[in-house]
Amino acid sequence: MSENRKRRPSLVQTSLSFQPNKRSKVDVKSCGKQPLSTMSRGVQQINPSSSLRSKSLSSNKKVQPKKLVIKNFVAPVVTSAQLDELWTRLQQGLSDILQTGDTRNKSSLLDDADNLCIHGDQMELYRKIEQEVKRHMECCSKEFAQKQFPNNTAFLRELADIWGKHSKQTYLIRNIFNYLERRYVMLSHKQLLPLWEMGAATFRRELMCVNNVSNKCVEGMLSLIEQERCGDDVDGGLLNEIVSMLRKLNMYGSDFEGPFLDQTNEFYRVKGDIQLNDSSVPVYLIYVTKCLADEERRLRHYLGSSSRKQLIKTVETNLIGSHVKSLLEKGFDSMMDEKRYSDLQVLYTLLNRVSEGAYRMCFFLYTYIKNRGLEIVMNPEKDKTMVQELLEFKDTIDSIIKQSFNKEDCVEVKKKAFEEFINMRPNKPAELIAKFIDSKLRSGNKEQTEEELEELLDKVMVLFRFIQGKDIFEAFYKKDLAKRLLMSKSASIDSEKSMLGKLKRECGSQFTFKLEGMFKDMAVSKDLMLSYKERDIEGGVDLSVTVLTTGYWPSYPADSVIIPAQISGVLDKYKTYYLNKHSGRKLTWQHSLSFCTLKATFGDDSSSERKIDLRKELNVSVYQGLVLFLFNNSNRLSYSSIAESTAIEEEELGRVLQSLACGKTRVLKKLPAGKDINKTDNFEFNSDFRHKLFKFKINQIQTKETAEENVNTTEKVFQDRQYQIDAAVVRIMKARKTMQHSLLVSELYNQLKFPVKPVDIKKRIESLIERDYVERSKEDKNVYHYVA
Repeated sequence: MSENRKRRPSLVQTSLSFQPNKRSKVDVKSCGKQPLSTMSRGVQQINPSSSLRSKSLSSNKKVQPKKLVIKNFVAPVVTSAQLDELWTRLQQGLSDILQTGDTRNKSSLLDDADNLCIHGDQMELYRKIEQEVKRHMECCSKEFAQKQFPNNTAFLRELADIWGKHSKQTYLIRNIFNYLERRYVMLSHKQLLPLWEMGAATFRRELMCVNNVSNKCVEGMLSLIEQERCGDDVDGGLLNEIVSMLRKLNMYGSDFEGPFLDQTNEFYRVKGDIQLNDSSVPVYLIYVTKCLADEERRLRHYLGSSSRKQLIKTVETNLIGSHVKSLLEKGFDSMMDEKRYSDLQVLYTLLNRVSEGAYRMCFFLYTYIKNRGLEIVMNPEKDKTMVQELLEFKDTIDSIIKQSFNKEDCVEVKKKAFEEFINMRPNKPAELIAKFIDSKLRSGNKEQTEEELEELLDKVMVLFRFIQGKDIFEAFYKKDLAKRLLMSKSASIDSEKSMLGKLKRECGSQFTFKLEGMFKDMAVSKDLMLSYKERDIEGGVDLSVTVLTTGYWPSYPADSVIIPAQISGVLDKYKTYYLNKHSGRKLTWQHSLSFCTLKATFGDDSSSERKIDLRKELNVSVYQGLVLFLFNNSNRLSYSSIAESTAIEEEELGRVLQSLACGKTRVLKKLPAGKDINKTDNFEFNSDFRHKLFKFKINQIQTKETAEENVNTTEKVFQDRQYQIDAAVVRIMKARKTMQHSLLVSELYNQLKFPVKPVDIKKRIESLIERDYVERSKEDKNVYHYVA
């Protein structure tokens, strides 16, 4: 029998000391053996018989404490016949539960199970329960093997029903034998499976692992899942039950997950190839997105989260990772050209899910920007619209990155691509950016408000950051700024100064020093003219002079035109005034940059029109004014006489005469008529000229900058660069004294702010050696020494 019956009882004595009003004595004796039916589960009830004696205590006697003696409980003796009777009842109850699920006698079975566990052999009881469950499952397995199923759904439904019944039966058995599990299986024999796990193991061993049931179950599940992936309706609840069963049987990972992932891999490998070949990239992206959403739904409905990582990775690898290059080559450029923001966002999101997908997309973005940029920059036919197209192209790229990619890596890729393609054509982009700014800051530009112009200039400054030859930009910008300031062509001085501030913030004060000097000259000249006019020595001519500091302004060729005496006298007076005020300076007149206002009267004495209607004020250049002055003394002059009287350079004179005799405002008549000016032409004052305005301007024939002029400007920049290289070499060598060639070249690259070739650096070093600024080392020809 059990250990409880063999253990010898021990006596426990307890002394209790108390001070009652009456002295009491309690004697607790053994209650003897009780009937088995009156025992409670796990606790023995004791009903002692006691006698209590009390007597009065005299007031002069002390109260003595009495001892309370408790004797140990003696367990009742249970016979083998009684134990057999208990098991017979339990066996019948187990049979009813396993066969029909009958639980009407659950309470009595619970008492019998507890008593048999307490007084019987627990190991023997556990094995008997295991044998009953095993016999039942053997019968179920035979019946299941004999059945014929029309399809996988019927097979899985029957298997799920059997498992559902078995689970309920096992739960009932565990509840009935709860005392056995808690006090014996879980504590005394940990090598034994708990009752529910024992039932699950028996199900797996006796049903799933025989007659190929496990493989059929997996094949049926895979078949249903494939049907669902192909668009058919399947019983998701049934699949959820089977997956739950496999997890509880510890068969999900070992039997199902591997084949499931293999099937998933093969399914999407084939489908991915077919879909990509038969559809466009946007359609394929929709398909991939739908597949991922479907797999996420399957994970939520019946597969569970444990397979999520491997399942999603399998789908991503086959539908995205294996086709990254094909997707980008087939559809990236077209989606960028068509500005398909949503499709590009989906593409970026999907590629970001696989290894190096986003990196490879950034490479294609870099290539796209570079190629499209080169189409704009390298085409000479697009020079007129290059800057505007570059701005529009950059706005498009910025919008795509912001809406579709939204990643800093893409912004860096865009910057590198722009820097590369915009400098593939040296110098020209810098020149055209300067001319574009000039066109926007001129007074004739009515396209934008000041706010819009400011925004546009900010965008142009982004392009300016990309160009390497900023000294080329400076040369052309300074030349155009001089024209705007001297010819009063600037739309707004505030906009001019705003642009100057942007350049200063971008390149530093040294870059804008000369430009700021130009504005300073304009302000000083204005104050100087106010002081001059207060002297009232202008001699009847309203004179306005701007004094230009030679180092600040572009260099202009000296002209030697013949100025009328009444004008030259006024100029000499101002020159005397200025030199008296600023001794040691030299003034040189630049008439090619000057303009004047003339009063003219058209018509003859016989005209019936009022003379006041024939009086006009003409705003012309000084060269135009010199030609018109000649017609005060004669109504008709030849080309040669005009050239001799004015000494204007031949090409410039042709443009002047063309503007006066062949343009929209023809104050002179050309004989013979025609658009071209010849040396044999004669010119007459046009007394019949009429104009609705009293004061108007005769525009000059604007000559476009010739290639030769642009080359001259560029060559001046290159010459300045040589001086900067020389200065940098001397500065470095003076600080280091001795230096190797490679280190000197590297240091020059760090200090110079314009692109320079190694050949050019070598030439400048050789020039400095010839001029005794540096010398080669006699021991090593690649080492230079500074010559003090």
